[in-house]
Order: sequence, then C-alpha cells, then structure tokens
Amino acid sequence: MTSDEQVSSVHDLLNDATQWLQYARGVTAMLADLIHEAEDFDCKHLSLSLEAIAAMTSHGTRQLGEARAQLSWEAAMEGVP
Repeated sequence: MTSDEQVSSVHDLLNDATQWLQYARGVTAMLADLIHEAEDFDCKHLSLSLEAIAAMTSHGTRQLGEARAQLSWEAAMEGVP
C-alpha cells in the first residue's frame, strides 16, 4: 500500500482492490451465517454491517477502475515521444 502523496502502481492498486473485495466477501459470508443461525437479530447492527460491506466493495471497485485507467494511460503514452 502506498501513501496518499505517492502515485500507486497498477500492481499496488490491484492488490489493494483484491484485499478490500476479499474483506467484503468475508464479512458477507460471516453475516449470512449469523443470520441463518439467529432466531432474532438487531436490524440496526445488520444495516451497519451491510453499509460496511458496501463501503469495502465501493473502495475495491474504485481501485480497480483507477488501475484500469492507469493501464490505459500507460498504453496510450507508449507511442508518444
């Protein structure tokens, strides 16, 4: 992971995106298991958990978009003297 002042490489962006999307997948699976096993659950906690999953997914997909844009930019710059 790089600091905010440094430009992240495509490799760094893809690694970070993969990590955030894996976090989201893990939390989703854990939450699904808890809901299946629970006789009663707190809707407020459920909604906070779903918001966290949405935030992790959004962050990961944003990094994927940045990596794709950076790859496209690098490809376009290859032919420029």
